[in-house]
Amino acid sequence: MVEAVGWDMYDPRLTVKAMVALLGAQTGAAFTVGIGDCCYIDGNGAIQVSEDTEDKCHGCALEAAVGGDELVLVTHGRLRMVTAQTPGGNVMSPHAGADTGAPPDDAGAGPIVGFAAETYLIIVHIDSVSTT
Repeated sequence: MVEAVGWDMYDPRLTVKAMVALLGAQTGAAFTVGIGDCCYIDGNGAIQVSEDTEDKCHGCALEAAVGGDELVLVTHGRLRMVTAQTPGGNVMSPHAGADTGAPPDDAGAGPIVGFAAETYLIIVHIDSVSTT
């Protein structure tokens, strides 16, 4: 699984804040979000991870959280990675599995949410294309 090291830089004005859903949509288990995970705002206004059946990404998690926590999603910023990415290549929401989150990567199957600027640095840039 791809894990984010953390945010290198982001602008707080380009963020979205909401509560994390209490239970995962598919598994019904307690919901967890990891730092950098691709997430979306569901029909109830809660944050869920962009998992295998959801082609939306409204932002990437600023920090780790669990169901009921308030969480900030970063829509534009620089995210350091622990796995190598292809510089200049697009990074996508990864479609990691049922209620499983993961940061964007160059092998993802979801919408494009940014690009790799360096081998271990991606630029998150959420736009209207990545939310459909």
